[in-house]
Amino acid sequence: MTVTLEEMLAARDRRAEIQSRLLANADADACLACLTLNIAGDVKRTAMTRMLFDRGLSDFEALGFKVLDYVEIDEATGSEAFWLLEENAEDVKSKLEKIEEDSSIAASRLFDFDVLTRGKSADDCTPVKLSRSTGRTCLLCDKPAAECSRNRTHGLDAIKEETDRMLREFCSDTLAQSAYDALIAELETTPKPGLVDLNNNGAHKDMNPETFRKSAAVLTSYFKDAALLGMSGCSMKELRARGIEADRAMFDATGGVNTHQGMIYSMGLLLAGMGKSLTQGRDYIENASSLAKEDADRDFGATAHAVAGFPDAIYCAERLEIHRNNQDENTAAVFALIDSIARIDDSNILRRGGAEALKFAKDRASKIAELPAEERLRAAEKFDREMIDRNLSPGGSADMLALAFLITELLR
Repeated sequence: MTVTLEEMLAARDRRAEIQSRLLANADADACLACLTLNIAGDVKRTAMTRMLFDRGLSDFEALGFKVLDYVEIDEATGSEAFWLLEENAEDVKSKLEKIEEDSSIAASRLFDFDVLTRGKSADDCTPVKLSRSTGRTCLLCDKPAAECSRNRTHGLDAIKEETDRMLREFCSDTLAQSAYDALIAELETTPKPGLVDLNNNGAHKDMNPETFRKSAAVLTSYFKDAALLGMSGCSMKELRARGIEADRAMFDATGGVNTHQGMIYSMGLLLAGMGKSLTQGRDYIENASSLAKEDADRDFGATAHAVAGFPDAIYCAERLEIHRNNQDENTAAVFALIDSIARIDDSNILRRGGAEALKFAKDRASKIAELPAEERLRAAEKFDREMIDRNLSPGGSADMLALAFLITELLR
């Protein structure tokens, strides 16, 4: 949504009013930290700017300041946060400058953290802004930003283009990291019947936790590219071509072991859908399903699941969130996996043992899901031994758990 000059001036006045009000009600030695984003042009708030703003909130909270009061605004004129702190203002300013200059974060220079204090006299509540220890550099060159702005060295279009590039880089990095984290979270969920976990290698003789870690690491660049392709409005053909490259990289990293082939397809689609949502709108599941429909010539279950809107993954995500209300993270994930095994026709089990094996796994999982919570983990461990003895591995259900970790992370 575009904003007018009048709206931006009104937002500036509102910001000043909030700053004055918060400082007026505070002790003289309190300080106020404020976060906005430096976004050029007449569009100040998008899904990508909000993702970056949320990172700023997270990085601020990680500093552990003592917060006395907090105000947050999220409107077309931009996202804004105000923290009234019981902290030394100079120390706060120094730490926030490090966030603004964090070279490991694409778009960190779009953060604008201000620190304000009250006036010197006891009755003076006029906010006083602390100066930076060093001037900020221009987004497009190494010169001081103030100098380039004063001289109009760069046109608005060039600044907007660079801002968009930085936002895409940041958001794709964030999505790729979330996908990697989801794969590791699925791997470390223990016990997982018939699957590689931290207890054993399940019904697999050719893979172990280290194999999965190598695979997840090498796929991270693909996850980033999938998100970037979605941002550019890619076709399924383009995404598939990048997925084929990722498939080769996975096999190279694992010495020929198929650890995450299903994830290359399903998670790649979800990330492309999310990338498209960030730049073009619509729900990311809807975008991913639309892409999958271009893949109708590929006749296998993953395509049908994607076209249908990932119902099994969403079911697992819902179960994961429900179990998180009453259980620790690992236990919630184990329970969600058991629920999924009971629900889906896992093609991995079918390939290994046929219809009879699938019936056994679904029936056993259904019975475990009905047990009191304190008995379910022990039953899951017994189920693990049974699946190993039968050489059965619910890999499709494991994929749903990994997707569930990603989906719940994106919705937070």
